Amino acid sequence: MEKIKQPDVDNHKLMYHPKRVVEWLEKSDCYPIYVEIGPTNACNHRCVFCALDFIEGRHDYIDTKIMAKTLENMAENGVKSVMFAGEGEPLLHKDISKFVKYAKNSGSDVSITTNGVLFNKEKAKECLPYLSWIRFSIDSGSSENYAQIHKTNQKDFNKVIKNIEETVKFRNSNGLKTMIGAQFLLIPQNINETVKLAKICKDIGADNLQIKPYSQHPNSINKFVINYEDYAYLEPELENFNSEKFKIIFRKKTMQRLQEKPNYDHCYGLSFFTLIDAKGNVIPCNLFYDNQDFYFGNLYEQSFPEIWEGTKRKKILKELYKRSIKGCRENCRLDPDNRYLHRLKNPSPHDNFI
Repeated sequence: MEKIKQPDVDNHKLMYHPKRVVEWLEKSDCYPIYVEIGPTNACNHRCVFCALDFIEGRHDYIDTKIMAKTLENMAENGVKSVMFAGEGEPLLHKDISKFVKYAKNSGSDVSITTNGVLFNKEKAKECLPYLSWIRFSIDSGSSENYAQIHKTNQKDFNKVIKNIEETVKFRNSNGLKTMIGAQFLLIPQNINETVKLAKICKDIGADNLQIKPYSQHPNSINKFVINYEDYAYLEPELENFNSEKFKIIFRKKTMQRLQEKPNYDHCYGLSFFTLIDAKGNVIPCNLFYDNQDFYFGNLYEQSFPEIWEGTKRKKILKELYKRSIKGCRENCRLDPDNRYLHRLKNPSPHDNFI
Protein backbone atom coordinates (compact mmCIF):
# COMPACT_ATOMS: atom_id res chain seq x y z
CA MET A 1 0.00 0.00 0.00
CA GLU A 2 1.30 3.45 -0.90
CA LYS A 3 2.20 5.93 1.82
CA ILE A 4 -0.75 8.09 2.92
CA LYS A 5 -0.09 11.81 3.10
CA GLN A 6 -0.84 12.99 6.61
CA PRO A 7 -3.26 15.93 7.03
CA ASP A 8 -2.41 19.40 8.26
CA VAL A 9 -5.18 19.91 10.80
CA ASP A 10 -3.64 22.77 12.77
CA ASN A 11 -4.17 25.34 10.01
CA HIS A 12 -6.96 26.52 7.75
CA LYS A 13 -7.34 25.28 4.15
CA LEU A 14 -9.07 28.22 2.52
CA MET A 15 -5.96 29.02 0.49
CA TYR A 16 -6.71 25.83 -1.46
CA HIS A 17 -10.11 27.22 -2.49
CA PRO A 18 -9.22 30.58 -4.08
CA LYS A 19 -12.32 30.79 -6.30
CA ARG A 20 -14.63 30.40 -3.31
CA VAL A 21 -12.67 32.96 -1.32
CA VAL A 22 -12.79 35.43 -4.22
CA GLU A 23 -16.55 34.90 -4.46
CA TRP A 24 -16.85 35.65 -0.75
CA LEU A 25 -14.71 38.78 -1.07
CA GLU A 26 -16.83 40.05 -3.95
CA LYS A 27 -20.28 39.06 -2.68
CA SER A 28 -19.67 38.83 1.09
CA ASP A 29 -21.10 35.31 0.93
CA CYS A 30 -20.79 31.94 -0.80
CA TYR A 31 -21.90 28.32 -0.46
CA PRO A 32 -20.06 26.35 2.21
CA ILE A 33 -17.07 24.21 1.37
CA TYR A 34 -17.63 21.89 4.33
CA VAL A 35 -20.77 20.76 6.20
CA GLU A 36 -20.88 18.82 9.45
CA ILE A 37 -23.94 16.59 9.85
CA GLY A 38 -25.39 15.00 12.97
CA PRO A 39 -27.59 12.13 11.74
CA THR A 40 -28.74 11.57 15.34
CA ASN A 41 -28.42 13.23 18.72
CA ALA A 42 -28.50 9.88 20.52
CA CYS A 43 -25.21 8.62 21.95
CA ASN A 44 -24.00 5.40 23.53
CA HIS A 45 -21.36 7.21 25.63
CA ARG A 46 -21.47 10.15 28.05
CA CYS A 47 -17.97 11.57 27.80
CA VAL A 48 -16.95 13.83 30.68
CA PHE A 49 -15.69 16.48 28.24
CA CYS A 50 -18.69 16.48 25.88
CA ALA A 51 -19.27 20.02 24.66
CA LEU A 52 -22.96 19.31 24.07
CA ASP A 53 -23.75 17.74 27.43
CA PHE A 54 -26.50 20.33 27.84
CA ILE A 55 -28.62 18.59 25.18
CA GLU A 56 -28.18 14.99 26.36
CA GLY A 57 -30.96 12.44 26.55
CA ARG A 58 -32.49 12.90 23.09
CA HIS A 59 -33.21 10.32 20.42
CA ASP A 60 -33.87 12.10 17.12
CA TYR A 61 -32.86 10.54 13.78
CA ILE A 62 -32.90 12.53 10.56
CA ASP A 63 -35.18 11.21 7.82
CA THR A 64 -33.31 9.17 5.21
CA LYS A 65 -35.07 10.65 2.18
CA ILE A 66 -34.53 14.19 3.46
CA MET A 67 -30.85 13.47 4.05
CA ALA A 68 -30.34 11.89 0.62
CA LYS A 69 -31.92 14.87 -1.17
CA THR A 70 -29.96 17.33 0.95
CA LEU A 71 -26.63 15.64 0.17
CA GLU A 72 -27.45 15.83 -3.52
CA ASN A 73 -28.50 19.50 -3.30
CA MET A 74 -25.39 20.47 -1.38
CA ALA A 75 -23.00 18.83 -3.84
CA GLU A 76 -24.81 20.46 -6.77
CA ASN A 77 -24.18 23.84 -5.17
CA GLY A 78 -20.50 23.42 -4.46
CA VAL A 79 -20.29 21.75 -1.05
CA LYS A 80 -17.05 19.80 -1.34
CA SER A 81 -17.05 17.76 1.86
CA VAL A 82 -19.26 16.46 4.64
CA MET A 83 -18.44 14.93 7.99
CA PHE A 84 -20.93 12.77 9.84
CA ALA A 85 -20.51 13.43 13.54
CA GLY A 86 -22.61 16.06 15.27
CA GLU A 87 -24.50 15.95 18.54
CA GLY A 88 -24.47 12.18 19.01
CA GLU A 89 -22.87 8.99 17.73
CA PRO A 90 -23.47 8.92 13.94
CA LEU A 91 -23.30 5.13 13.70
CA LEU A 92 -26.47 4.86 15.78
CA HIS A 93 -28.44 5.96 12.72
CA LYS A 94 -29.57 2.82 10.90
CA ASP A 95 -28.86 4.37 7.49
CA ILE A 96 -25.43 5.90 8.14
CA SER A 97 -23.88 3.59 5.53
CA LYS A 98 -26.39 4.81 2.95
CA PHE A 99 -25.64 8.43 3.83
CA VAL A 100 -21.92 7.90 3.30
CA LYS A 101 -22.55 6.33 -0.09
CA TYR A 102 -25.11 8.98 -1.11
CA ALA A 103 -22.71 11.79 -0.23
CA LYS A 104 -19.79 10.30 -2.14
CA ASN A 105 -21.88 9.44 -5.20
CA SER A 106 -23.28 12.99 -5.19
CA GLY A 107 -19.76 14.36 -5.54
CA SER A 108 -18.68 15.32 -2.02
CA ASP A 109 -15.73 13.98 -0.06
CA VAL A 110 -16.92 12.14 3.04
CA SER A 111 -15.64 11.47 6.55
CA ILE A 112 -16.85 10.13 9.88
CA THR A 113 -15.89 10.91 13.45
CA THR A 114 -17.08 8.15 15.78
CA ASN A 115 -16.38 6.56 19.14
CA GLY A 116 -15.99 3.40 17.06
CA VAL A 117 -17.86 0.91 19.22
CA LEU A 118 -20.28 0.13 16.37
CA PHE A 119 -17.79 0.33 13.50
CA ASN A 120 -17.47 -3.42 13.03
CA LYS A 121 -16.42 -5.44 9.97
CA GLU A 122 -19.81 -4.99 8.34
CA LYS A 123 -19.76 -1.21 8.75
CA ALA A 124 -16.19 -1.08 7.45
CA LYS A 125 -17.23 -3.00 4.35
CA GLU A 126 -20.21 -0.70 3.77
CA CYS A 127 -18.54 2.64 4.48
CA LEU A 128 -14.79 2.52 3.96
CA PRO A 129 -14.76 2.49 0.12
CA TYR A 130 -16.53 5.89 0.17
CA LEU A 131 -14.64 7.59 3.00
CA SER A 132 -11.69 9.95 2.67
CA TRP A 133 -11.00 9.41 6.35
CA ILE A 134 -12.45 8.06 9.55
CA ARG A 135 -11.41 9.21 13.02
CA PHE A 136 -11.99 7.23 16.21
CA SER A 137 -12.39 9.21 19.44
CA ILE A 138 -10.61 7.18 22.10
CA ASP A 139 -9.16 9.63 24.66
CA SER A 140 -7.36 7.03 26.77
CA GLY A 141 -4.82 4.25 26.55
CA SER A 142 -6.34 1.80 29.04
CA SER A 143 -9.75 0.25 29.54
CA GLU A 144 -10.08 1.48 33.12
CA ASN A 145 -9.38 5.12 32.37
CA TYR A 146 -11.36 4.94 29.11
CA ALA A 147 -14.46 3.79 31.02
CA GLN A 148 -14.07 6.76 33.39
CA ILE A 149 -13.59 9.29 30.58
CA HIS A 150 -16.30 7.95 28.24
CA LYS A 151 -18.61 6.88 31.08
CA THR A 152 -19.09 3.45 29.58
CA ASN A 153 -18.19 -0.20 30.08
CA GLN A 154 -14.49 -1.10 30.09
CA LYS A 155 -15.19 -3.69 27.37
CA ASP A 156 -15.86 -0.86 24.90
CA PHE A 157 -12.17 0.07 24.89
CA ASN A 158 -11.02 -3.34 23.63
CA LYS A 159 -13.92 -3.41 21.20
CA VAL A 160 -12.87 -0.08 19.64
CA ILE A 161 -9.22 -1.11 19.37
CA LYS A 162 -10.27 -4.37 17.71
CA ASN A 163 -12.56 -2.48 15.31
CA ILE A 164 -9.72 -0.16 14.28
CA GLU A 165 -7.40 -3.14 13.72
CA GLU A 166 -10.00 -4.88 11.55
CA THR A 167 -10.70 -1.64 9.66
CA VAL A 168 -7.01 -1.29 8.85
CA LYS A 169 -6.89 -4.89 7.60
CA PHE A 170 -9.94 -4.34 5.40
CA ARG A 171 -8.49 -1.09 4.02
CA ASN A 172 -5.15 -2.68 3.21
CA SER A 173 -6.51 -5.90 1.73
CA ASN A 174 -8.84 -3.98 -0.59
CA GLY A 175 -6.31 -1.37 -1.72
CA LEU A 176 -8.33 1.55 -0.35
CA LYS A 177 -6.86 4.96 0.44
CA THR A 178 -9.03 5.84 3.41
CA MET A 179 -7.06 7.46 6.21
CA ILE A 180 -7.67 5.77 9.55
CA GLY A 181 -6.88 7.85 12.60
CA ALA A 182 -7.64 8.30 16.28
CA GLN A 183 -8.05 11.38 18.41
CA PHE A 184 -7.32 12.08 22.04
CA LEU A 185 -8.81 15.10 23.80
CA LEU A 186 -6.27 16.14 26.41
CA ILE A 187 -7.71 16.81 29.90
CA PRO A 188 -6.21 16.35 33.39
CA GLN A 189 -7.96 12.99 33.89
CA ASN A 190 -6.17 11.30 30.96
CA ILE A 191 -2.83 13.08 30.82
CA ASN A 192 -0.91 9.88 31.64
CA GLU A 193 -2.65 7.87 28.91
CA THR A 194 -1.26 9.53 25.76
CA VAL A 195 1.86 7.41 25.36
CA LYS A 196 -0.10 4.20 26.00
CA LEU A 197 -2.58 5.03 23.25
CA ALA A 198 0.16 6.13 20.84
CA LYS A 199 1.81 2.71 21.15
CA ILE A 200 -1.49 0.89 20.65
CA CYS A 201 -2.46 2.93 17.59
CA LYS A 202 0.91 2.42 15.94
CA ASP A 203 0.91 -1.31 16.69
CA ILE A 204 -2.53 -1.90 15.13
CA GLY A 205 -1.69 0.02 11.97
CA ALA A 206 -3.55 3.31 12.37
CA ASP A 207 -2.21 6.19 10.28
CA ASN A 208 -2.17 8.83 12.97
CA LEU A 209 -3.18 9.92 16.44
CA GLN A 210 -4.29 13.50 17.03
CA ILE A 211 -3.67 15.04 20.44
CA LYS A 212 -6.22 17.84 20.79
CA PRO A 213 -6.79 20.53 23.41
CA TYR A 214 -10.05 20.95 25.29
CA SER A 215 -12.08 24.04 24.40
CA GLN A 216 -14.86 25.18 26.70
CA HIS A 217 -18.30 25.44 25.09
CA PRO A 218 -20.11 28.39 26.72
CA ASN A 219 -23.23 26.29 27.33
CA SER A 220 -21.49 23.13 28.48
CA ILE A 221 -22.04 21.75 31.96
CA ASN A 222 -18.49 20.41 32.27
CA LYS A 223 -15.70 22.84 33.14
CA PHE A 224 -11.99 22.14 32.80
CA VAL A 225 -9.26 24.67 33.50
CA ILE A 226 -6.12 23.64 31.65
CA ASN A 227 -2.80 25.33 30.97
CA TYR A 228 -1.37 23.49 28.00
CA GLU A 229 2.09 24.92 28.59
CA ASP A 230 2.24 22.46 31.47
CA TYR A 231 1.80 19.60 29.00
CA ALA A 232 4.28 20.70 26.34
CA TYR A 233 6.69 18.02 27.58
CA LEU A 234 4.45 15.41 25.98
CA GLU A 235 5.27 16.48 22.42
CA PRO A 236 8.89 15.24 22.16
CA GLU A 237 8.01 12.00 23.95
CA LEU A 238 5.15 11.32 21.56
CA GLU A 239 7.23 12.24 18.50
CA ASN A 240 9.32 9.14 19.16
CA PHE A 241 6.43 7.13 17.73
CA ASN A 242 6.56 8.89 14.35
CA SER A 243 7.52 6.82 11.33
CA GLU A 244 6.82 6.70 7.59
CA LYS A 245 3.52 4.96 8.25
CA PHE A 246 2.42 6.54 11.52
CA LYS A 247 2.32 10.11 12.79
CA ILE A 248 1.48 11.83 16.04
CA ILE A 249 -0.38 15.05 15.26
CA PHE A 250 0.21 17.14 18.35
CA ARG A 251 -2.08 20.17 17.99
CA LYS A 252 0.53 22.61 19.27
CA LYS A 253 -0.63 25.61 17.25
CA THR A 254 -4.20 25.08 18.38
CA MET A 255 -3.02 24.93 21.98
CA GLN A 256 -1.01 28.12 21.53
CA ARG A 257 -4.00 29.94 20.05
CA LEU A 258 -5.92 29.19 23.24
CA GLN A 259 -3.47 31.50 24.99
CA GLU A 260 -3.85 34.25 22.39
CA LYS A 261 -6.60 36.77 21.82
CA PRO A 262 -8.16 36.60 18.34
CA ASN A 263 -7.13 39.30 15.88
CA TYR A 264 -10.67 39.57 14.47
CA ASP A 265 -13.98 40.91 15.73
CA HIS A 266 -16.38 39.04 13.44
CA CYS A 267 -16.89 35.41 12.44
CA TYR A 268 -16.29 35.55 8.69
CA GLY A 269 -16.01 31.77 8.39
CA LEU A 270 -19.76 31.15 8.66
CA SER A 271 -20.08 31.40 4.88
CA PHE A 272 -17.71 28.47 4.38
CA PHE A 273 -19.12 26.10 6.98
CA THR A 274 -22.41 25.04 8.55
CA LEU A 275 -24.02 22.37 10.69
CA ILE A 276 -27.08 20.19 10.15
CA ASP A 277 -28.58 18.65 13.29
CA ALA A 278 -30.61 15.49 13.80
CA LYS A 279 -33.90 17.38 13.48
CA GLY A 280 -32.94 18.83 10.10
CA ASN A 281 -32.07 22.30 11.36
CA VAL A 282 -29.33 24.18 9.48
CA ILE A 283 -27.27 26.00 12.11
CA PRO A 284 -24.36 28.50 11.95
CA CYS A 285 -22.13 26.57 14.40
CA ASN A 286 -22.34 24.42 17.53
CA LEU A 287 -22.71 27.50 19.70
CA PHE A 288 -26.35 27.57 18.53
CA TYR A 289 -27.47 24.00 19.10
CA ASP A 290 -30.87 24.15 20.78
CA ASN A 291 -31.24 27.90 20.06
CA GLN A 292 -34.07 28.30 17.56
CA ASP A 293 -33.54 32.05 17.22
CA PHE A 294 -30.42 31.31 15.18
CA TYR A 295 -31.59 28.43 13.00
CA PHE A 296 -31.20 29.28 9.31
CA GLY A 297 -34.06 26.94 8.46
CA ASN A 298 -35.26 23.34 8.57
CA LEU A 299 -34.79 20.73 5.84
CA TYR A 300 -38.24 19.26 6.45
CA GLU A 301 -39.69 22.61 5.35
CA GLN A 302 -37.19 23.91 2.77
CA SER A 303 -34.40 22.56 0.60
CA PHE A 304 -30.79 23.34 1.47
CA PRO A 305 -30.43 25.90 -1.36
CA GLU A 306 -33.65 27.63 -0.29
CA ILE A 307 -32.35 27.89 3.26
CA TRP A 308 -28.85 29.00 2.29
CA GLU A 309 -30.03 31.67 -0.12
CA GLY A 310 -33.04 32.67 2.00
CA THR A 311 -33.73 35.96 3.73
CA LYS A 312 -33.78 34.38 7.21
CA ARG A 313 -30.17 33.24 6.96
CA LYS A 314 -29.08 36.65 5.67
CA LYS A 315 -30.87 38.32 8.58
CA ILE A 316 -29.21 36.01 11.11
CA LEU A 317 -25.76 36.59 9.61
CA LYS A 318 -26.26 40.35 9.95
CA GLU A 319 -27.28 39.85 13.56
CA LEU A 320 -24.21 37.72 14.24
CA TYR A 321 -22.00 40.32 12.58
CA LYS A 322 -23.38 43.02 14.89
CA ARG A 323 -22.98 40.71 17.85
CA SER A 324 -19.30 40.25 16.97
CA ILE A 325 -17.54 37.26 18.59
CA LYS A 326 -18.71 38.11 22.09
CA GLY A 327 -19.74 34.90 23.83
CA CYS A 328 -18.14 32.65 21.19
CA ARG A 329 -16.29 29.47 21.99
CA GLU A 330 -12.56 30.09 22.35
CA ASN A 331 -10.39 28.68 19.59
CA CYS A 332 -13.31 27.12 17.72
CA ARG A 333 -12.81 25.24 14.45
CA LEU A 334 -13.28 28.47 12.46
CA ASP A 335 -10.60 30.39 14.38
CA PRO A 336 -7.76 29.85 11.86
CA ASP A 337 -10.14 30.62 8.97
CA ASN A 338 -11.24 33.83 10.66
CA ARG A 339 -7.65 34.95 11.20
CA TYR A 340 -6.96 34.44 7.50
CA LEU A 341 -10.18 36.10 6.29
CA HIS A 342 -9.70 39.03 8.63
CA ARG A 343 -6.25 39.54 7.14
CA LEU A 344 -7.72 39.56 3.62
CA LYS A 345 -10.29 42.11 4.72
CA ASN A 346 -7.56 44.27 6.25
CA PRO A 347 -4.60 44.40 3.85
CA SER A 348 -1.18 45.67 4.87
CA PRO A 349 0.41 48.63 3.02
CA HIS A 350 3.27 46.35 1.97
CA ASP A 351 1.23 43.40 0.64
CA ASN A 352 2.12 44.15 -2.97
CA PHE A 353 5.82 43.59 -2.31
CA ILE A 354 5.87 39.85 -2.82
